[in-house]
Amino acid sequence: MITKKITLAVIDDHNLLRTQFCDLLDKLGYEVIIQAENGEDALKKFENSKQLPKVCLLDVSMPVMDGFETATALSKKYPGLRILACSLNNDEDSVIGMIKSGARGYMVKTGTIVETKQAIDTISDSGYYFDRHAVKILLEYLRKDVSPQKSHG
Repeated sequence: MITKKITLAVIDDHNLLRTQFCDLLDKLGYEVIIQAENGEDALKKFENSKQLPKVCLLDVSMPVMDGFETATALSKKYPGLRILACSLNNDEDSVIGMIKSGARGYMVKTGTIVETKQAIDTISDSGYYFDRHAVKILLEYLRKDVSPQKSHG
């Protein structure tokens, strides 16, 4: 049985890290079909691509067009695209901001290869993935405005 490779876009402004990361993803069995150094570059490459990726690994902090703007533009134009925000930033503004911008997942770049593979496979299969850091931030964010409910027992 032949399994179809998960197609990816990788958008990150650090050229050496991006190219090495794409080589690693290829060795893990994924197919990187779009590489871009910022959101503006990514939008052009998406427009010209014959095939759209299933998952987009998107850096949050980039020059020219950052991850927030890029996620907003990509999720509006390609609503089926599964955007996985990848960042060194592990703060509420980044996590919540990327979700509000259209990301379906969030992971810190300090994760292991195993965690990265799990993130890509999970977001590809279920449509969502949040690492433990993002889940903690999401729960704290959601609990801010929640007042205790009276029991209806």
